[in-house]
Amino acid sequence: MTIANPKGGVGKTPLAVGLNAIIAEHRGAATTVCVDVADVGGSLADRVSIPPRDGHDVLSLIAAETAEPGSIRPSALSQYLTRQPGGDDIVAGNNGAHGSSLGYDDAHAAAQILSQHREILIADTGNNRLAASWHWATTHADVLLVPVPLRRDAAGAAHRMLLDLAAAAGPAMMARTIVVITDGPGDAPMVEIDAVDAFLDAGVHSVWRMTLEPLFVSGERIAPSKLRRRTTESSSRLCPVGWLSRADGPSI
Repeated sequence: MTIANPKGGVGKTPLAVGLNAIIAEHRGAATTVCVDVADVGGSLADRVSIPPRDGHDVLSLIAAETAEPGSIRPSALSQYLTRQPGGDDIVAGNNGAHGSSLGYDDAHAAAQILSQHREILIADTGNNRLAASWHWATTHADVLLVPVPLRRDAAGAAHRMLLDLAAAAGPAMMARTIVVITDGPGDAPMVEIDAVDAFLDAGVHSVWRMTLEPLFVSGERIAPSKLRRRTTESSSRLCPVGWLSRADGPSI
């Protein structure tokens, strides 16, 4: 599952954190992981309940596997993942040290490693549509979630993104895309009708509505136990059938 919208501040990371926790609540601990695949890491590490320690990041994970292929077994994986209170795990993004950025092959390598140990991967993307890691995450998603606040800038950016993805990947990409209309400060309700029509015309699978979650828009760390019941119920509806119960194998 990839969360994407090239406009910043639309709620990508809070939605990713919330979904990761909700899936783990239903599916069990150590079944789901959220990884920051921005070319230069975003705010995932700043929004989770338990922040990662130094070295608990995606480039360190890839480097360890590259140095000794096959070495990332369950006991070693904990060196790079940060377990959250609900049993869900996160992998922090690239900190940009030494001018490095997360590339296409990096994102693919991280997914290959994690898919050996976790059933669900949630990719939290950045805002750069030209980034190779963004391209990997959007084109490889089984489910693409696009959060869109009721603002013309956010809706317009998401619509252009989806048209470009449809042109590049075909209608199959839109068939597994869900747009999530979110409430929040600065909403312009008159945007909704035009925006929803535009998304449906683009061929997206569906458009869902999510009510305001104060914890998402606060900028603070997200403790899933403090999420409103309406938020957890709405988030659960975004998960495909079967994702909230144990499965026999990985689903990336």
